[in-house]
Amino acid sequence: MPAVSHRAARVFALQLLYAMEITGEAPGYCLPGILESNFISDGMRRFGMKLVDGALERKEEFRNIFLELIPDWSPERLSTIDKIILQTAMTEMLIADTPIKVILSEAVQIANKYSDEDSPSFVNGVLQGFAKLKGML
Repeated sequence: MPAVSHRAARVFALQLLYAMEITGEAPGYCLPGILESNFISDGMRRFGMKLVDGALERKEEFRNIFLELIPDWSPERLSTIDKIILQTAMTEMLIADTPIKVILSEAVQIANKYSDEDSPSFVNGVLQGFAKLKGML
C-alpha cells in the first residue's frame, strides 16, 4: 500500500494559521471558512489540527529558534507565509514520525507554491538548521 501524503493537512494548517494571523481570531472562528473552501478528509483535518495546535503552543520557542538560526533576520521581517510554513514543518519534525527529508521536501514545495521565489531555498536552509539543532540530521 502506498504511503499517504499529508500535503492536504499541511496546506490546511497553513491556511488556518494564515487566516488566524490575518484576522487575529481564534481557530474556531476561522475554521468554518477554511473547511468551506476546501474538501479535506477527517484524517487529514485531524493531522492538520495537530500541526496548528503544535505551532501555536510553540510559537515563542520557534521565535527564539528563528533568532538563533537567522540572527541577521528578525522574526518580524519573515513573511507571514514563510513563518507559518516553518512553524508547521518544525512542529511536524517534533511530533510526527514522518521522515525529516519528507518534511523538508514538502515544506519547500509548499513554499514554492504559496510564497515568493526566494522562499523555497530560505525555508530549506532554516529547516535544515533546525533539524541539525535538534539532532535530527
